Amino acid sequence: MADDTEHTESDIWASPSQDAPLTARPKTPKTPKTPKTPAGPATAPETVSRDDLLRSELEGVRGVNEGIEGLLGTLNRAGGNMQVVAKTVANASTLLNAWTRILSQTEHNQRLVLHPGWKGVTEDLAEQEAEALERQRAAERAAAEEERRREELRRRREEDDTARRLAPSTSRGAREVGEPQG
Repeated sequence: MADDTEHTESDIWASPSQDAPLTARPKTPKTPKTPKTPAGPATAPETVSRDDLLRSELEGVRGVNEGIEGLLGTLNRAGGNMQVVAKTVANASTLLNAWTRILSQTEHNQRLVLHPGWKGVTEDLAEQEAEALERQRAAERAAAEEERRREELRRRREEDDTARRLAPSTSRGAREVGEPQG
């Protein structure tokens, strides 16, 4: 093992050298000799009938079918497992979102509590009530201003109507004094 640590990367990819000692190289097995072909007639081979061949083929097809059925069953189980994983991921995401909201609210509360100007919940409630009262007063002022505008508009219309009624009306056919006749 100590020799393994001494090799560098270039040593790893280098071809073995011809100078390497013979003991370091594995021995090459002897090549087996090819058997001689018999010169005489072949011995009587076993005769395989057509039915035996078909049975053998049928067994092979049945084996392939069993393999495919096993594969389909495995794929169905894998699909079910993927659904479980998807549900688990969705649940984890929901929990993570809830945890994030909790941490955010905690940080907000911590900032409120540690703020030097914060005087407590009672003071906050009093400020909220004062703001609500101010909004109500502003709404009342806006309503009163709107009512005053409507009243002013109504009064102007009445004045205009009265002025029109009191003004001398001239009819179309009447002539003014001093108009030349045409």
